[in-house]
Amino acid sequence: MKLPIPYLACSLLALAPAAASAVDGGSATGGGSLTAGSSYYEEAAGDTAALSRATAGAGGLPTALHVVEAAGGVEYRSAAAGSWEVEVRVAERPHERVDAVYDLVLALPLPAGSGSDVWRIAVREGSRGASAAAVYAGEKVTLKRNATLEASWLPLLVGARDGLPDLAGSGYEWTLWDTIVRYDASVGPTLQGFATVRYAADPSLAAPDPEDSRNAAYVITWIPALGASVPPFTLRLDVAAPAKE
Repeated sequence: MKLPIPYLACSLLALAPAAASAVDGGSATGGGSLTAGSSYYEEAAGDTAALSRATAGAGGLPTALHVVEAAGGVEYRSAAAGSWEVEVRVAERPHERVDAVYDLVLALPLPAGSGSDVWRIAVREGSRGASAAAVYAGEKVTLKRNATLEASWLPLLVGARDGLPDLAGSGYEWTLWDTIVRYDASVGPTLQGFATVRYAADPSLAAPDPEDSRNAAYVITWIPALGASVPPFTLRLDVAAPAKE
């Protein structure tokens, strides 16, 4: 029996890499307001002119990620009859200002052999009770399960230094969801978002252990034209313990 699938709304925050030295890649002033400092990609490229000189196809697949801890988290919840729900949430952070084409990738651990009808993920913004489709560059943002990218990129990233953790023996495996977007200067100074998806899995399988450092989701903002030598800016979202009923 197929489970009803709502949506997985991956955060647009991944379009907004900011100062790499700060938590969540951004900087904050009094009262917790976010400010727009120099971005990771501005510093990594040297200057924005390097982006215009970069040629498509000159890159290749990076073998390392530039990972920062993000405000937000991932929560797995077990429901009845082997159904599961995972929620991904990223808090507000500065918008990226570098004019470039980005591949926005969500690396999400799901149980090996799990079943789901989800192949396209509509990005949402707002709250679970009052959300709307996110629009960027005039279009609704939708991520798609990318089996080709999983086959080519995951073998390079999983277990690599500064890559993704090896989940062997955990009962979970990496899945990749992505979309291509072009920077939109008309979007506001900050972005945020959340995600929920349901899937079917072995009811005896435990949710990922929050105390295990391997367990997290990653939102990867990759500019392919910069090449494999520039590690993509990546938000790490820790697994949270399920809320007590």
